[in-house]
Amino acid sequence: MLRTFVPSFVLATAAFAQTNYPPPPAPANNPPTAEKELLGMALFFEEQLSTTNTVACATCHDLSAGGTDPRAHNNSNPGFDKTFGTADDQKGSPGIALLSPTGPIAHTVHGFSEQVTHRRSMTVINSGYHPNLGYTGASLNLEQLVGVPILNPVEMGHGGRTWQNVTTQLAAATPMALASNLPTRLANFVAGQSYPDLFQTAFGSSTITETAIRRALATYLRTLNSDQTKWDQHQAGLATLTPEEQLGHTLFTTPANGAVSCSTCHSDFDSSVQTQGPIVGQMTQVPSGYYGSPIPTRLVFHNIGLRPSIEDPGRHNITSAPVDLGSFRIASLRNVELATPLFHNGSAATLAEAIDFYDRGGDFHTHQAPSLTPRNYTPAEKAALVAILKTLTDPRVAAGAQPFDKPTLGSETGLLTTSIGTGSTTAKGQMIATAPFAPLVGEQSFKVTLTGVTPGTPTYLMWDTALSYGNLPYNLELAISPAFKIFTVGPAVYHWTMPDNGVQVADVPIPNNAALSGQTLYAQWLALEHSTQWIASTSNALRIPLH
Repeated sequence: MLRTFVPSFVLATAAFAQTNYPPPPAPANNPPTAEKELLGMALFFEEQLSTTNTVACATCHDLSAGGTDPRAHNNSNPGFDKTFGTADDQKGSPGIALLSPTGPIAHTVHGFSEQVTHRRSMTVINSGYHPNLGYTGASLNLEQLVGVPILNPVEMGHGGRTWQNVTTQLAAATPMALASNLPTRLANFVAGQSYPDLFQTAFGSSTITETAIRRALATYLRTLNSDQTKWDQHQAGLATLTPEEQLGHTLFTTPANGAVSCSTCHSDFDSSVQTQGPIVGQMTQVPSGYYGSPIPTRLVFHNIGLRPSIEDPGRHNITSAPVDLGSFRIASLRNVELATPLFHNGSAATLAEAIDFYDRGGDFHTHQAPSLTPRNYTPAEKAALVAILKTLTDPRVAAGAQPFDKPTLGSETGLLTTSIGTGSTTAKGQMIATAPFAPLVGEQSFKVTLTGVTPGTPTYLMWDTALSYGNLPYNLELAISPAFKIFTVGPAVYHWTMPDNGVQVADVPIPNNAALSGQTLYAQWLALEHSTQWIASTSNALRIPLH
């Protein structure tokens, strides 16, 4: 039976209200409700939605960073040349370590560390207005899009992960157990509830399904609409542009040196935004019946000359059309000031760098859109363009105000397993310990991995409740502290022999003992293999907080 509607949820309905343009359309089978919005909000910030309890949707779509991932500044894959630190590197989002259903696998580039996506994350803000989503338009709506990262083996899932794995894991999870500083509306919604309870409230059934997860997430995303910018206020007659901003708007909407105007592709300053919402690209039509009736929308894909199309064919992978080689969807410029690095490969660190790129007419011209040619802006004109683009920043996004309010993720507060120190150097290289999970009390498949040891070598996984520094680098006490006996199953020291593949995976169940919650454990491997310094070798230590 459907739960009684709780009055505090009424606060959520404010997120549906639009002031300067209409709300995005929702499919007839997923009408918005306050309960679905709040369930979607919980799921968006839920790190336990990932295999490893370490990644939420919000991990890669930080609302305070314009709905994108600022970590892309410092995380990348080697590009077409397979070499780090060169111009073709692809900046993206750290996800999870490469996992099979039974344990970690060494990635050819990232080893046992987190993999990195090959494209910078797109903003989720205003995403409800676009009928084709992603850089290539591969997803037709939000309900389709939101399920993709959950099973993706780079972003949130182990290889072969299924929706049954997801729903089973979520049903057993305590909502928001890894997050802190929950916004009041979210805290009131999840307080004392299980996920089956929350799905009962939102959908009238406690059964957690793929469809319900998709619909809740999509409902929440349709509330993240940025319509309170200075430009919106200016359009409503409530704000005045500075002379520099006025110059920037003139430059943005005027052809320059034979190149088409910026507004030819970017519709953010069009008057149509006030009636249709911030839909990017050129005018097209959504097929009749998609949302009940045709609506005007804007969607276009271009090759802007960012990189050679052979490095990333872009939309060509969807259409196979030569014209789509290296083409990607036009980006919305709302909150672009907050959303660096820019472009799909994160190659522009600042807004000024992006303007410089367009000013020189791009860098690679095979298959490039012919209208993108050099503009020859002066320094003052470039500054004016930056100024007008900053008028597209919604102060609520920058301040984290509703509907862009958010909790603090566990990954932001040191609640995840972290590495301490450096392992010894052995005949096989550096001795490295990794634990790709955020361990929860009762976790039955917490894994600690060791590499860098010669096959056949005896290895020992040591545990304690505190670090102690002995003669070996970051060595833990070999005489395990009696305090560790709270671990009621398994020995305090685990012993194996390094297998032929050079990867030792220790599967360590964590007892379902409430007394463990909030405690921190430390683990380190010892191998009876000579290192460059000692007669035995030690790995880095791992700090493992339990929740």
